[in-house]
Amino acid sequence: MKKLMSIIAAAVLCAACLAGCGDSSSSASSSSSKAESSSSVSAASSESTADSSSQESSSTADSSYESAAESSSAQDSKNTASLTIDVSDILANYDTLEKGLQSEEFVPKSGKITDAETGEFTQGQTALDLLKKIAEEKNIKLDIKTTEYGPYVSAINQIAEGSCGKSSGWMFKVNGKTPDVGADQCKLAAGDKVEFFYVCDFNKMYAQQAA
Repeated sequence: MKKLMSIIAAAVLCAACLAGCGDSSSSASSSSSKAESSSSVSAASSESTADSSSQESSSTADSSYESAAESSSAQDSKNTASLTIDVSDILANYDTLEKGLQSEEFVPKSGKITDAETGEFTQGQTALDLLKKIAEEKNIKLDIKTTEYGPYVSAINQIAEGSCGKSSGWMFKVNGKTPDVGADQCKLAAGDKVEFFYVCDFNKMYAQQAA
């Protein structure tokens, strides 16, 4: 009987040990699962933060690029060209000039009403636009007539067509060459040198050019 009781007690103790081991293993497994889950969340959070940081960095870079592009575009839209208004041919034919205009007020001794005066222009503007702009800034009187062929510069600083002979008047050139279009159609490029000059005898000038 005592032996039977000892066997039963040993069996109960063994079962208790097994139950304890099972709980410990389950707890360890649960702890391990929680740790892995925590690690996954942490990793996901880290990746999300990294992606967000990368996107912010990319956004900042894009913004900087756009700002630089806008700045460059703004600079490109403001170009400069120079304007000279030349009356030196009048000095060579001064006696022919109308008496009321025989004054340095109208015909400077330098032969230049303006000399390489720099003015800003935007894309699409013309030689005539530059003349108007600088004439307004320098308070130089202009007389521009509208003809069937377009605007025509009739007078600058009160020196008009016919003021210095029947075949006298204003002409213009850009970078030393006479364009094949009117001043209102001659579009400017950065650095252009525009010159409006007075000719006392068109016929003589054309003959000299043909020679």
